[in-house]
Amino acid sequence: MRNLEQPGRSTVQARNGMAATSHPLSTMTAIRVLMDGGNALDAAIAAVAVQCVVEPQSTGIGGDCFCMYAPGGRESDIVAYNGSGRAPGKATIGWYQDQGITEIERQTPHAVTIPGAIDAWTQLLADH
Repeated sequence: MRNLEQPGRSTVQARNGMAATSHPLSTMTAIRVLMDGGNALDAAIAAVAVQCVVEPQSTGIGGDCFCMYAPGGRESDIVAYNGSGRAPGKATIGWYQDQGITEIERQTPHAVTIPGAIDAWTQLLADH
């Protein structure tokens, strides 16, 4: 695992495509997807899936996903995806009031949402 406190960057180079991540294995995965005929979105999702393994302290499938994508490179057709997690279905204001909870503190389970990343990746791959 790369020490994120140290300067420097490992590089992966390609002639007909580009990808940038904080880990060379993720970058190489993205480049390979492009070389195999995938599009930028395919490459990005493959790279982030690898990131979940090689830098789990930075990203993971238990998180969220936000994406702006221009299919076919057409700026007029930019699509935005909001893969932020949702609150659990039974997390109503009334439930919290009944429990005597008046504030959602960051370090409690009540501050956690249902992960949205995997669903966003699935939607993005299906749509594009």
